[in-house]
Amino acid sequence: MKLSVPDSSKRWLGLSLAAGSAGAGLWLAWHYPLQPGLACLLWLMVAVLGFVRWQVLPLLIPGLVPVLGFAPWTGWISFEELDLLVLAVAAGGYATLALGAKRSVELAPAWQRPLAWSGLSKLLLTLFCASLLLAIWRGVEQAGGWQFGWWQGYHEPMNSLRQGKSLWLVLLLLPLWRAAGAAEPAAVQRWFGLAMLLALGGAGLAALWERLAYTGLLNFSSDYRSTALFWEMHVGGAALDGCLALGLPFALLWVLRERRPWAFAAALGLLLLAGYAALTTFSRGVYLALPLGAGVCLLLLARQRRGERAAGRPAAWPPRGRAWVVPLAVPLAFGVAAWPVFQAGGYRALLALAGSALLVMVMPPLRLRQTRGQLLLALLLALLAAALAGGVSWLVALALPKSAYVIDALVVLSGLWLAWWLRAGLPRHLSVCLVAGVWFWSLACVAVVAGNWGGEQALQEALLPVLGLALGWAGLQLLPGTAAQLLAELPWRARSLLWTACLMLFAVVAALAGGAYIGDRIATGQRDLEGRFEHWRLARSLLDTPQDWLLGKGVGRFASNFLFVGPAAEQVGDYRLVESAQPPHLLLSSGKHVLGWGELFRVSQRIAAPRGELLLTLKLRSASDVNLHLEVCEKHLLYNAECVVKNLPLQSQGGGWQTLQASLGQAPALGGRWWAPRFVVFSVALGSPASAVQIAELRLRDAAKPALLANSDFSRGMAHWFFSSDRHHLPWHIKSLGLHLLFEQGLLGLALGVSLVAAVLWRCSFGHARAHALAPALVGALTGFLIVGLFDSLVDAPRIAFLFYALLLLGLGLRSTRAPLPPSMK
Repeated sequence: MKLSVPDSSKRWLGLSLAAGSAGAGLWLAWHYPLQPGLACLLWLMVAVLGFVRWQVLPLLIPGLVPVLGFAPWTGWISFEELDLLVLAVAAGGYATLALGAKRSVELAPAWQRPLAWSGLSKLLLTLFCASLLLAIWRGVEQAGGWQFGWWQGYHEPMNSLRQGKSLWLVLLLLPLWRAAGAAEPAAVQRWFGLAMLLALGGAGLAALWERLAYTGLLNFSSDYRSTALFWEMHVGGAALDGCLALGLPFALLWVLRERRPWAFAAALGLLLLAGYAALTTFSRGVYLALPLGAGVCLLLLARQRRGERAAGRPAAWPPRGRAWVVPLAVPLAFGVAAWPVFQAGGYRALLALAGSALLVMVMPPLRLRQTRGQLLLALLLALLAAALAGGVSWLVALALPKSAYVIDALVVLSGLWLAWWLRAGLPRHLSVCLVAGVWFWSLACVAVVAGNWGGEQALQEALLPVLGLALGWAGLQLLPGTAAQLLAELPWRARSLLWTACLMLFAVVAALAGGAYIGDRIATGQRDLEGRFEHWRLARSLLDTPQDWLLGKGVGRFASNFLFVGPAAEQVGDYRLVESAQPPHLLLSSGKHVLGWGELFRVSQRIAAPRGELLLTLKLRSASDVNLHLEVCEKHLLYNAECVVKNLPLQSQGGGWQTLQASLGQAPALGGRWWAPRFVVFSVALGSPASAVQIAELRLRDAAKPALLANSDFSRGMAHWFFSSDRHHLPWHIKSLGLHLLFEQGLLGLALGVSLVAAVLWRCSFGHARAHALAPALVGALTGFLIVGLFDSLVDAPRIAFLFYALLLLGLGLRSTRAPLPPSMK
């Protein structure tokens, strides 16, 4: 790229933004808690990459949001890695726009550029930014005035900056998005869509690892709710729920538009991964939000497809017409049969049923010309042969352990091979017998697998649903225009999607029937909703004055207001880092509520897996006698697995500093397996309600390592230390997106926020962006997010707020570059 000196006010402004971003980014990197020198080097490398790839990187940043959160290792919460990444990319991108030659990139004509914000959109956005800025200032003032600190918690002034910075990070990237779209109109669709897919995949893979490591993939009974890598859920919340709601419609859109076989398979895999992650959140809001968001996306996509055909353009897949109605009954029938099959034969029988469903999807057209009597005879012969083969399979399964699974696998593989072979054509009577026989035999194998797992009783229980599937399919073959023929005539992508729908239904059945936790969550829904109403009433009562109702209490101030003004029985623990004292120490306090295992307020650090006896040295003091809770556990964020626990009574002894030594006992084998590692965490908490302790030093060693804890004397602030409230979550969140905006920004901010969302939904559903390729997914994503937001605050997690604002501001300026739709489509 040829460089030149800025010759316009816009380019000088870009250079100023580049310099400001570089200064702020390097300053943050220099203070990074883990190896600041390496952090600065990596930051510079990203900035250079942003300079070279300025059309791509700004749009890809949302894709890294689910994996860019290292607070449990660093101890940073006011700032985080996302801030560093945005500043690095902004520094490189603005430097390119300021110093690049005028014609180094040829710009597309104005009408082809996908991003253009109208005057009304700019006005709404400006007013909302002003409201947010005022709310940040009010939050800082309510916390006692501005006081900078690297290690402040949720009750100190920096928390207002922490929660309020997400929109400003998106605004910093917005001109780069617009410039990328002007240089390459397809860039916004391609790279931002890819970013949302990466975000969904990152969250899904993290949830998959978490379940594999801590509970097992198929454990739906334990009350372990996935958090993925969203550290913001250390005091509860729905960060993972919000990410899934925002990302799933983009994956659905990818599936419905992808034509390359390998990419289509990857898209289906991403849908299954996201569905599994959603199930393991055990969130009733997610169970409602994802189907509704996906449904809105499909409706808008169908509308786009009608508009494309009306305008004479090639319509995107899926195909038109009502031929979908009958084939859709196939996954529904399998879903209904899956419940008794799973109860009879567990996951093995369900997997065998998935194989049978696959055979239906790949079944070739039979091209029947037989009379109905001839067809009935062929089906009866096939059913009789399959019953005989099933009986033999059962006898073999009784004689040879595990052979039932081998037989089922061979039958399914034979069916797949037969489907390929029949493409060459066979005599019609033979093809009917072969196809129907293998299909019926695969169903018989489902019952055999169930019987092999649960005995003859399970075999009998599984026979009824599989017999129903067999007879239903046979009956449909005798009708004109049967479902089997319609299914066989669908494109391979359509059949693949239907089979994926079967797998998703099987996963839902397994989650509902395979564990009691989802059932318990659904059963307690009414009681929990009543508790949520009471919590919302308490939250509203914290708005004291007309000014509070109009302008709000300030960003990031709910937890503090609830702590100091809310019910005494709900007051939670807290920590403060006292750096000015000698020695610097941690002031740890406990809540006034009942302190069970999950209600303890913990300060923790992730450590290497210990071996042998664990010895702890403490330097601390307390004004009263307290009970100190010490533990070393396998733990990701909120839920403990294997633990070594020590409750240490501490006498005040006049309030002076004491140095104590305690043995925590022998450490068991911790750390998990190499392919599914578990984090090992040391935690300290107070087991005495309404008490406090000052801790100046914590030194932990085992038989091999003299120092398991880093920054054990808090000389580097809270670096490496992190806090959590494992199960006592309501005092930290309002648990309603609308009420959260009302509390922080008042009626004025709430009205502006609602107007922004309404403008985006209208623009992408009926306005200038309705024909854009991303519009259906964007509306579906925001719809799902708002449904989750009915029961959770969401934007009090900065990374999720960044994703939300990114979609909101993108939708506010998005427009279609195609010819307008005809009036009938408006």
